[in-house]
Amino acid sequence: MMRWLVLAMIFALSVLNYADKSVLGLAAEPIMSHLHLNYDQFGLAGSSFFASYAIGSIILGTLTYRFHTKNLLILIASGWTVSLLSAYFVESFIGLIIIRVILGFFEGGTYGLCVAHIAKWFSNETRGSAYAIMTSGTTFGTYLAAPILVLLIGSVGWQHTFAVLGLVSLVWAVVFCFFKSQPNEPIQETIATLPSTQEAQFKDIIKILLNPYVLSVMAIGFVSMWINTWVLTWAPTYLTKIVGLDVQVMSIVFAGMGIAGTIFAIFIGRYTDVLFQKNKSLIKSYDKVLTVVLIIGAIAYGITTVVEAPILSVTFLAVGLIMNTCLLPLGTTIKTLIVPKNLIGSISGISLSITSMAGIIGPYITGYLITLAGDDIRSGFNSGVLIVVALYIISAVIILLTRKRKTTFTKNEKTITPVLVESVK
Repeated sequence: MMRWLVLAMIFALSVLNYADKSVLGLAAEPIMSHLHLNYDQFGLAGSSFFASYAIGSIILGTLTYRFHTKNLLILIASGWTVSLLSAYFVESFIGLIIIRVILGFFEGGTYGLCVAHIAKWFSNETRGSAYAIMTSGTTFGTYLAAPILVLLIGSVGWQHTFAVLGLVSLVWAVVFCFFKSQPNEPIQETIATLPSTQEAQFKDIIKILLNPYVLSVMAIGFVSMWINTWVLTWAPTYLTKIVGLDVQVMSIVFAGMGIAGTIFAIFIGRYTDVLFQKNKSLIKSYDKVLTVVLIIGAIAYGITTVVEAPILSVTFLAVGLIMNTCLLPLGTTIKTLIVPKNLIGSISGISLSITSMAGIIGPYITGYLITLAGDDIRSGFNSGVLIVVALYIISAVIILLTRKRKTTFTKNEKTITPVLVESVK
């Protein structure tokens, strides 16, 4: 029972995490009007968040090797509060950059800390579902929180809305203080030969990160981050200015996409868990599903660039975004199965810092393409979407080329080379 309560708290933190990220995009017009920003500057504000996000993911993620993840999670939630409440002091472009940089640093550690914390409470064969639930919080925060945030922004302004999110983060931190750091008894693994059941030295991190299969999983994270930042920064503008939806309808459409994405991601998480339990093979479970998701996503995003009817634009965009909700939990599960258990938080944090480069360059590139297109804003957005299509296709090819790499772990030498476990007897 306790592990599900812990998962519920991590889910809530994920909701807050992405609500904090998405509020910038939802408040784009009032912020740009208030601070007199152009598209390039606003895109840079979105990118600045992910610059510090990358730094925070390394520093806070690697701290899991020495400190309890519970205490680190409380720390980052408190950091969010400080950053968001500081919105009251923002009256310039530089001020906006500063609070987004602070928020980005503390949010950078969220993913690695949450992944490591859940790994303490759930076994290998159930992590697909657990991580799907955890990452569905990002979908809730991005999409389902939109109607509430839009209402708050319209009624009390963007600065008050930022502050409300900061106070909610503080409440979460206080409540989580009363939870245990880990289970009373270690979890029992039914598949004891996976790398995730072993431990390795901190110096082995470089070997793990340079493994081709781990790099391919990081590529998936890069693509997922690119889409997430596009959604957070530009999707509201795309739906209102290109598709032609008004703000309230846009928020409802956002919510609908979130509900569908959440349900589908949790279903896929459970489905891949069942496949893994049956086949004892990553290739025949998580890899197989991941490749199909990438192909479907690429097709859906590509079609959005050629259709003009609002219903078709929304439908195919929704299909693409729903596929994207599966990338993070699938990639996360694979990573936690091929990485030693004591390095999961560190590897997750470092890999996130690398994949977050997509968050740094993605929003700015899209903003640049829109500006470059001049009055033809649709053309600028379509160019950005075609980049996404290319990333999906490339990622699928990389997974197919690297998925048969194997892992070995020698206790005597205390070295590890992570690879895919094809079959566990």
